[in-house]
Amino acid sequence: MTASATHLVILPTYNTGPRLREVVAGVLRHWQPLLVVDDGSTDGTPELLAGLAQGEPALSLLALARNSGKGAAVLAGARTARERGFTHALVMDADGQHPADSIGEFMAASQARPAALVLGRPIFPDNIPSERLHGRKLSVGLVRLELLGRGVADPLFGFRVYPLGPLLDVLGPRRGGRRYDFDTEAAVRLCWAGVPPHNLAAPVRYFSAAEGGVSHFRYVRDNVALVWMHTRLITELLLLRWPALLRHRHQWRSAGAALALLLGSLPVASGAAPDPLVNPAHRIAPAAPAWRGLADAFAHQPDVTADFTERRQFSFKKEPVQLTGEVRVSVEHGLSLHYVVPDERIVILDPRGVLIRAGAGQTAPPDDPRAGSVNEALLHILRFDFAALEKDFELYGEGDTGQWTLVLVPKREAQRRAFARITVAGESTAVRHIELRHSERQLIDILIAPPRPAAAFTPAELKRFFR
Repeated sequence: MTASATHLVILPTYNTGPRLREVVAGVLRHWQPLLVVDDGSTDGTPELLAGLAQGEPALSLLALARNSGKGAAVLAGARTARERGFTHALVMDADGQHPADSIGEFMAASQARPAALVLGRPIFPDNIPSERLHGRKLSVGLVRLELLGRGVADPLFGFRVYPLGPLLDVLGPRRGGRRYDFDTEAAVRLCWAGVPPHNLAAPVRYFSAAEGGVSHFRYVRDNVALVWMHTRLITELLLLRWPALLRHRHQWRSAGAALALLLGSLPVASGAAPDPLVNPAHRIAPAAPAWRGLADAFAHQPDVTADFTERRQFSFKKEPVQLTGEVRVSVEHGLSLHYVVPDERIVILDPRGVLIRAGAGQTAPPDDPRAGSVNEALLHILRFDFAALEKDFELYGEGDTGQWTLVLVPKREAQRRAFARITVAGESTAVRHIELRHSERQLIDILIAPPRPAAAFTPAELKRFFR
């Protein structure tokens, strides 16, 4: 179980039946606090919830006087949560269709990207009703039209994390989006407002009536509401929203490009100026005594901790983005970058790949062979494994065991699509500078302070900063 002072779970419920107890218990096992919003239930839900809350301080209740719809219940819960100081809420259904064991992953994604709307991309079971599947395809197509492209993988899947301020700003003053139209209208209007969407896969379950499944969907009333909603959204897009939406989509693509550069997934741009060391006179012979001695020293260096400053320069930004934190290097466990500014998170690079820890959870970036090539190269550099580096790079450099500079030019196409070259400089076994250059205007520059006195990592440090 994870407790948070900024992120809570909101569970709207209306005559859910006996499954509610199981869902509440499942949520509390994975995340606290939980706010259950009873939307005017008449099946004994208020009494059930009151009994559950007596022995569970992390569970709070909000009872609405009459049934007003899912959207109205979520917005009422969002107002209450914001009044209590929360900034984000994960909303999920109370009937057991949504996965409680995915809460931590979604909350971690929200904590890593607090400005984003984190949306579930459903993984459907074999027993999904065919009419629901085909109806979803129509909704996805209409929302792509309303957003002028992809962005929201599934507008009807209600398992998602909302930033509360933007949600209340865009839907609070409006009359629409109070029933089954809430999930779709909230996603579209938040994207119109500039909130970037971030999709994560999550399994979904469907229960038959015999299994306790409950549906309050009114076929005529709710389908008419959905048709009217899409008519309003498309009309508003054409008359008003499209210029701002195009600007927002450009910003989202730019942000995606920034992450891609960090993970090594951009094609190499032309125009990178040559490095003066990249010439035959500075081609490295790893068997030379100075470089062989340096590689041996790296292979036996103790655990290292140092402060660092990282500067990310992108072609679409006038000023570089600057981050600061601590770097930890272990010959056995790999590399750990503990970012402190602007947001706290830990990026771990080891032979198994890249792992990002933020807040209460951890995620792996999308599988990308080009990103993997960057990770692999950095690990070989930190170990000064010349035998491994020679397979993938042309090696150039100068210096000795006192001060040295190493330039790596990739041989493989996958790596050339990720970066033009890597430059590493240091003193003895202390790496002081790493530059991953994509082009003249796109690079990542890491400056590392002198290392702290050598000391083996404690078990607590190994657990937190490595895996």
